Amino acid sequence: MIFIWLAILAAAVIFIFVHLAAYAVRWAVEGRWTQDERSLAEAPLSGLLHIAAEILSSGAVLLLLAADLALSLRHLRWKRPPPADASAPAPTPGDDSLPQGAGPPPPPGTARRPVVLLHGAGMRGLTMAPLARKLRSEGLEVHLFTYWPPGLRFEAYARQLSDYLESIRGETGDREFDAVGHSAGGLILRRFIAVHNGPVKIRRLVTLGTPHGGSELWRFAPPALGRQLRPGGEFLRRLDEAGLPPGVEATAISGGFDQLVVPNANARWEEATNHTIPNAGHTRLIFHREALRIVLGALDQQT
Repeated sequence: MIFIWLAILAAAVIFIFVHLAAYAVRWAVEGRWTQDERSLAEAPLSGLLHIAAEILSSGAVLLLLAADLALSLRHLRWKRPPPADASAPAPTPGDDSLPQGAGPPPPPGTARRPVVLLHGAGMRGLTMAPLARKLRSEGLEVHLFTYWPPGLRFEAYARQLSDYLESIRGETGDREFDAVGHSAGGLILRRFIAVHNGPVKIRRLVTLGTPHGGSELWRFAPPALGRQLRPGGEFLRRLDEAGLPPGVEATAISGGFDQLVVPNANARWEEATNHTIPNAGHTRLIFHREALRIVLGALDQQT
């Protein structure tokens, strides 16, 4: 038992250290970007509170990731075919559903489009559940999409998203959606809009902490991901050249204390309405009240 607790303690220490290291890199890069040569030791003490909030938010997302993986494994076990000589068991209500499905239907008489949420790199759909819960409480129909497995190019994830939306269209007849993407999820949505926005369309797009201009920190990521998020790289350049088609509206929300999009200005997007939440870190944007207010305003579907 003591070894289990020691392993948990070691994992917690590493988790905190990684966040502090990321913020140290952010401080250095932002200093060069703004020509402010202060050392990390001169950072205001209030920054520690924002770092603590980000660590707690990241911890909550990791727990949701673990829950999603556990549910997926359980789902696979449920779907395992029975032996040939076994009688088919009676279906159990809820066996065919995963938490990435639609929420309660919108109130009668509303014309709101369904909203699809995309998570960040290496995560899964359930990590967007805090935002989904808040949107559903406002009467929106929400779908949690999981792009998987990690390590593929964003083009492959955009095709997965296209197939997913087509499957919803086959079940419900919905042809138009709004979408919210956190981090890399926003770039996957931009790729979808540039290439696959056809019979099934995304009309409104909101990005949370998406590195539209790339990120210096992601240079240390695995090659496939790092190349796509390199500032000035080919993937981002092609996205910018594609632009937004007529009829698509975009909103970009950035965190002024984002440790993964470095410099923070790279989360802004020229073709979108931009908002910055001063003290929000990368993961905290999913939980932030101001982010929710902006998302709801952007998805206010009068047209």
